[in-house]
Amino acid sequence: MNVTRTQAPEWTGRVDPEDGPDAIRLHQLVKPDAKRAVIGFACDAGVKRNKGRVGAKDGPAALRQALANLAAPQNAVAFSDLGDVTVTGDALEAGQEVLAITIADALSQHDRLVVLGGGHETAFASFQGLRKRYPDARIGILNLDAHLDLRLPGEAGGSSGTPFAQIRALDPDRFDYLCIGYAEEANTGALLKRAQDWGVGRVCDHDLIADPLAANRAISDLIARNDLIYLTIDIDVLSHFQAPGVSAPAARGVPLSTIEQIVGFALTTAGARLALADLVELCPAHDQDGVTAKTAALLARRLLMNV
Repeated sequence: MNVTRTQAPEWTGRVDPEDGPDAIRLHQLVKPDAKRAVIGFACDAGVKRNKGRVGAKDGPAALRQALANLAAPQNAVAFSDLGDVTVTGDALEAGQEVLAITIADALSQHDRLVVLGGGHETAFASFQGLRKRYPDARIGILNLDAHLDLRLPGEAGGSSGTPFAQIRALDPDRFDYLCIGYAEEANTGALLKRAQDWGVGRVCDHDLIADPLAANRAISDLIARNDLIYLTIDIDVLSHFQAPGVSAPAARGVPLSTIEQIVGFALTTAGARLALADLVELCPAHDQDGVTAKTAALLARRLLMNV
């Protein structure tokens, strides 16, 4: 088979019994049937079709490893690991369908699901899963990304550059998309015009560098007019020195502190309406000293622990 479901790996890491019951790390919080959960999408097909640096298939394993030894916050909650959907070769569409169905089923049991990609083709599956679970809900898309990812699918089909165009094609009238951190020079004039024509909300990287709170009003408005929020984080929104291990490293990027602020603001403002999030484009083969995985793990920790 070109698409397989694999069980979650065993989470292991450092333990500090001499420091008492509060010396807890995230690997000690992995429990069955918890309210929060993670699932991996091990896939390179979308990045390869988009002519990027492949290696995102190994992203879920690297992210789990980086998460395992992080200290748990005082208000820590348990979370489950639902394993991986693994795509072999070019079976992208089949993999997206399996992931979407798995997400929809998981959201009936968990109040927040964090998907570990995979390239940004993960987003098309993530959104479809949320829509399957909540067919009548108004869903706002919040994307933290250097790229608009509004390319139209080519002869090979969708890719890591097309997910939001594909989402819009499902239901143009309910398409509500806000991209935070995009870089003008990383998006062609055709993509910028398409974003304008489709009413896509945008806050560029320059604005966030000048003012870390520049996106807060747009985020508040997105949340206010929707029933649910889907948050997707492309790690390449960060600068190359903070995230070298991605498909397309950013020469400028948005500071990590600003991205953390945005994630925290979205969590606080949306509350229970933020039911689904994903982190994508981690490419361990190009990740010097694992710094990108460590950075992504900081954001994943916030999403899982609501901190």
